[in-house]
Amino acid sequence: MIGSTKIKVCGIMHAADVATVNHFGADYLGVNCWAGSPRFVHPALRKNLLREIKPEQRIAVTVNPTLSETQQLIDEGFAAVQIHFDPTTKACDVQAISKKMGAEKIWLAPKVPDGIDWPEEIISLANTFLHDAHAADAFGGTGKQGDWERFKKLKNLHKNKIWVLAGGLGPKNILEALGSNAEILDLNSGVEISPGLKSAEKLAEIRSLLLNNKQS
Repeated sequence: MIGSTKIKVCGIMHAADVATVNHFGADYLGVNCWAGSPRFVHPALRKNLLREIKPEQRIAVTVNPTLSETQQLIDEGFAAVQIHFDPTTKACDVQAISKKMGAEKIWLAPKVPDGIDWPEEIISLANTFLHDAHAADAFGGTGKQGDWERFKKLKNLHKNKIWVLAGGLGPKNILEALGSNAEILDLNSGVEISPGLKSAEKLAEIRSLLLNNKQS
């Protein structure tokens, strides 16, 4: 936590970045377990990477996992699985996953176009929801800023849930993002030198902005 703000840094690929991000003050570290991502970490390499991350910090990030794949990630040692999925298709049975794994073990990140309401039926399936920028050809990690007004509406409607704001967050808009009242801010491409390589300078700048804002 930095000041009063919880932070997740996603797209962790290197042990050196774990130390950098922990020094920065992140609460959660996301490891991409979906082969379609430029930040994908192969299963053979995840074991060593996870040794560097505290168990309670480990968030597996994936797209349309099966129930068995979700269970496997938990068995690897992840605290929770962040599931990106398109609720208009049947590519991922999030209801079955929630029933088996429990609402506390999954973070749901539905892919819903800006301006469109989220499907109410998924709200009971998880304790934590991640709101990311929509892209027709991608599942997160685009660097785009999402529909923050929809985020605020969702948070106000479902105050008993934990809401994570993602999508293009970096030094230029991190203070504005505080106005969303998100429980967790999710940083990825906005704090990178290149996909999967985190910038200590950008992280330090965000830390300074957050701490100075708390004091003002």
